[in-house]
Amino acid sequence: MTEKEVKKAIYSKVKDLIDGTSMTALYLTIGLVVAIVVIGLLIFKFKRDKFETFKKCAIGVVVGYAVALTVVFAYLVSEKNMSNPSVDMDMYAVLFYPILATILVIVAGAIAMLVASVFSKKAMKVTGFVTLALTAGGFVAIMVEMSKYYKAVADWYPDTNLTGLIVSAVVFIVLTAVVYLLGDKRSFNDTKSLVYGAVAIALAYALSYVKFFRMPQGGSVTFASMLPLLIYSCMFGTRRGTLVCLIYGTLQAMQDPWIIHPMQFLLDYTLAYGILGVSGLFMEKGLFKNKKIFAFLTGGVLAVFLRYACHVCSGVFAFADLTEYGSYTGALVYSLTYNTTVFVDMVIALAAGSTLFLSKSFSAQMQRSADDQKAEPLPYDEHHDHGDEEGITPFIVPIENKEDKSEE
Repeated sequence: MTEKEVKKAIYSKVKDLIDGTSMTALYLTIGLVVAIVVIGLLIFKFKRDKFETFKKCAIGVVVGYAVALTVVFAYLVSEKNMSNPSVDMDMYAVLFYPILATILVIVAGAIAMLVASVFSKKAMKVTGFVTLALTAGGFVAIMVEMSKYYKAVADWYPDTNLTGLIVSAVVFIVLTAVVYLLGDKRSFNDTKSLVYGAVAIALAYALSYVKFFRMPQGGSVTFASMLPLLIYSCMFGTRRGTLVCLIYGTLQAMQDPWIIHPMQFLLDYTLAYGILGVSGLFMEKGLFKNKKIFAFLTGGVLAVFLRYACHVCSGVFAFADLTEYGSYTGALVYSLTYNTTVFVDMVIALAAGSTLFLSKSFSAQMQRSADDQKAEPLPYDEHHDHGDEEGITPFIVPIENKEDKSEE
């Protein structure tokens, strides 16, 4: 057998292994969810005093399961791409390693921020800005390397409309920025939102591997992979949600990359998922204050429609050659139809999320989180040592001394 034939055989076996593992993961995930819900209901009914302990244990199990699933599938997908005989490994490295390096910077920065939070908010803030600067540098490197990659593959996609790609990407960049600015301005230097953001990304990434079916040219229907991102955006606000979703979108490019141009990369990955942060806007603004489920559903539908628009633009302007229609009108029809799978994903995620909002304890937790983030700290909370500050007189509560009283 030639080297190409060997790689083809290995690729086929790894692909079959991934498909089989995906189905196993699907059944395991459904079983885990059912088990947690049933046990939780039983504990809530018969041992309500133990329910808080159960919730902590359940969160630990879910996070551990998500991390394990992510590691397993990340390894399998990497092996599949490495053994793909149609993939030029030099070109693959150009795409893969800059994205991997940027993700590692984000992970290392998040850990550093958590450590810095132990010492002071200022240290955490400085660490956050350094992480942001390094991430921006990594993102620029990704764009540069993808531009080089496009020059090598441009002949394979002669009908690519660069003007349409660039204009579409700029429009959605502006739209994402507007969504971010519409969100309430809150301090993002707290440990809780950082930890929950990491958990949301890990859960969404793990669930994205649990596929009901995969589309031939990229895309799939998953087991509510968008739900953790939608819940996080509702819980911590539009601004934080947008940042977390942007990170997740970039991370998605490592799972099943189908990239030919930096603007197409933005439309299909970073921006398509980053715009999901808008899902928290209705909850954050209190437009449906007494109808949290309706606020969640409205925000989720709007977010997914915007994601759908990103994929459609990418399909029309980047992949018109794959449609075989010979015109952009035909490519538009094809792209509009092909990308409707995101709505199946949406229905699954929103149905699962609605069941959570039916729980009074979950709704109360969401409200507490929103109130905690919006509440402005009192001066005393910001300055515990008031006696050392000019113009502030300390209030001292006199404590009666028993010895002095006995002397009287």
